[in-house]
Amino acid sequence: MAEHRACGHLGWLVQYRAPVWQPLVVAVGQRLADTFMWMHEEELDDGSVLHAYKHIHTRHYLYLTADGRAFEHAPCGRFVPTRLDHAIEQALCTWWILSGWDAEDAEAVRDAVLRACEQVSGGA
Repeated sequence: MAEHRACGHLGWLVQYRAPVWQPLVVAVGQRLADTFMWMHEEELDDGSVLHAYKHIHTRHYLYLTADGRAFEHAPCGRFVPTRLDHAIEQALCTWWILSGWDAEDAEAVRDAVLRACEQVSGGA
């Protein structure tokens, strides 16, 4: 288990040329993954690989590790672990305000958030 750091983890840019989509597709499904841009890969100070995905409408980032953990970029410049369902909501839920979404997009967002929430609660 990774060491807990109250102030988060430092990250270093590793590469920005070869996109890695699998963590995003697993987290939100292919339909929603198609609405993101892969921006870059960072390595955290605990050795985790972190992928930065930017939504095309909201311009919010979703930071995911290769093993599916979510992080947020804190004001102090470090990456702080967060719940996956919260990270998905943060990245996507203003989409309908900014550019509108159709019923299928809305359903895909709800499904992704609920799946992530179930992972947190252990499927209960």
